[in-house]
Amino acid sequence: MSTAVSLGFEPRSAMREREPKKQSRRSRKFDFIAGFGELLITLGLLTALFAFWQVFVTDWQTASDRTAAISEFTELASDYPLKISDDERTTAPPVPARVGWNQTFGSLHVPKWNYMVIPVREGTDNAVIDFAVAGHYTETVMPGDIGNFSVAAHRRTYGSNFRRIDVLNEGDRVVVETQGAWMVYEMIGKEIVLPSQSEVVAPVPGKIDEKPTERLMTMTTCHPEYGSSHRYIVHLKLHHWVPRTSGVPRELAEGMGL
Repeated sequence: MSTAVSLGFEPRSAMREREPKKQSRRSRKFDFIAGFGELLITLGLLTALFAFWQVFVTDWQTASDRTAAISEFTELASDYPLKISDDERTTAPPVPARVGWNQTFGSLHVPKWNYMVIPVREGTDNAVIDFAVAGHYTETVMPGDIGNFSVAAHRRTYGSNFRRIDVLNEGDRVVVETQGAWMVYEMIGKEIVLPSQSEVVAPVPGKIDEKPTERLMTMTTCHPEYGSSHRYIVHLKLHHWVPRTSGVPRELAEGMGL
């Protein structure tokens, strides 16, 4: 027995211990439930990554676009004295001329949103509002005119400009800055509608065939915050306007450090 070991042979018992165990038929069989579970986990991760990209990455990517659009408008607009204006007018304001598609013609200031400033461009398709701006419905009037100046912006992606639209209440003011004036609008109502209810941006909101007599404004965005099944609508009315040459409306004074 000692000779067998010295020649390199192993006892049968040792050989049996070193032989790999055969897999049972059950272990080799595909587990459908486990595979389906893994697929769901993978899909969940991909969905989470896409949502993260949509909500946060697009905001980071478009931050510079918003800044550039604000600078673009500032270069076009006349300078204004850095003081609080006492010249609040209720007469007909100077209505800016229409511009071409995707051209910046103003800025939207929202004191309730920590004095957020949003560029306003012509057009409401994704090629416009995906660059962190508020898009002007081309079929509606320009700011300050009789009718319904209407704008749209993303709520939770590409700048998330109108994310906090639901905190606006009746009486809150929004300022539209143009080359010649500051248009101070006051919120008069809000509603949630279906995407097909385009009458909210009619000259008289909700009344397509009625002739307008007031200077109105409408802000539109998706609803709920992380969905798009409905639209969140805020209606405003021109309260007064301030010539740029007279200074800054008092509604923006704190935000400008005045």
